[in-house]
Amino acid sequence: MRNFMIRNESNRQQGQTMVEIIVAIGVVVLLATGLIAGATITIKSAQFGKSKTLAARYSQEALEKARSLRDSGWESFVLYGSPSGKQWCLDKLGIWTETSVSCPVNIDNFYTRSVIFVWQEPNMKVDVATTWLDGTKIYRVDMGTILTQWQ
Repeated sequence: MRNFMIRNESNRQQGQTMVEIIVAIGVVVLLATGLIAGATITIKSAQFGKSKTLAARYSQEALEKARSLRDSGWESFVLYGSPSGKQWCLDKLGIWTETSVSCPVNIDNFYTRSVIFVWQEPNMKVDVATTWLDGTKIYRVDMGTILTQWQ
């Protein structure tokens, strides 16, 4: 009888050890999953921040190019706009293309930059939109200014 009790306790200890190992593996898997999910969210947020910063830079650049157009001559500058607005695409090289449809992806194969000039006598309202696609969602950075004939 004594032999049987020793064997039964030994089996019980082995069973407890097995349960402890399974619980420990489960805890490690949960922790690893949480760490991977957190790292993924952090990387995605960093990438979005980088994309938004670049889009803002491209929008600001378009406003500066519009100022350069104005500075090169008011008479030619006013032709870029109309009272109802004229839409232009501005690529990375600084080439203006008038369009009535949406602009193609033309900056780093990632961003689209469009500029709308609205003539509001005696000023020109300039609105810039830089957009990009991230997954299935379209993001956009808008900037605008009003330019006057200052020279």
